[in-house]
Amino acid sequence: MMRLRRPFLAAALFTSVAVVGLMPALAQTTPAPANSSAAQSEAHHHAVQRMLPDQLVDGRIAFLKAELKITPAQETQWQQVAGAMHENANSLDQAIKAAPQDRGSMDAVQRLALREQFAKVRAENDARLLAAFKPLYASLSPEQQQVANQLVAPHHERHHRA
Repeated sequence: MMRLRRPFLAAALFTSVAVVGLMPALAQTTPAPANSSAAQSEAHHHAVQRMLPDQLVDGRIAFLKAELKITPAQETQWQQVAGAMHENANSLDQAIKAAPQDRGSMDAVQRLALREQFAKVRAENDARLLAAFKPLYASLSPEQQQVANQLVAPHHERHHRA
């Protein structure tokens, strides 16, 4: 069970650090539907989609710390990674809030410009996380490094391992 759960949770949580490319779509607001049970379910679904990265980052940090089995000796390096993850979530929140909410009226040039803005945020966030993660990774045991490698593996590799 743990073997199946770990790749799924890792995919859901760790890769969300790099989900910036999808954030313009997720940040889009949707008008509230009428009050039927199906409409309420759809409204709940849209509310979940609008959760900002800063609302989710503490869970990701706790998950990763537990999966990597961070030791007291690694705590200093871990705090740098956690700090980078918080900064990344904050910068992504700001980008989402600054993005136009009504994308229906955007033309192709405006859409590409928005994609470029999010790509820049993602690149900055990736660089920040990498700078913090390198020292931690160097301090990890071989077993911990193996877990980290699995958590950072491309999506298709995590789901097709035997």
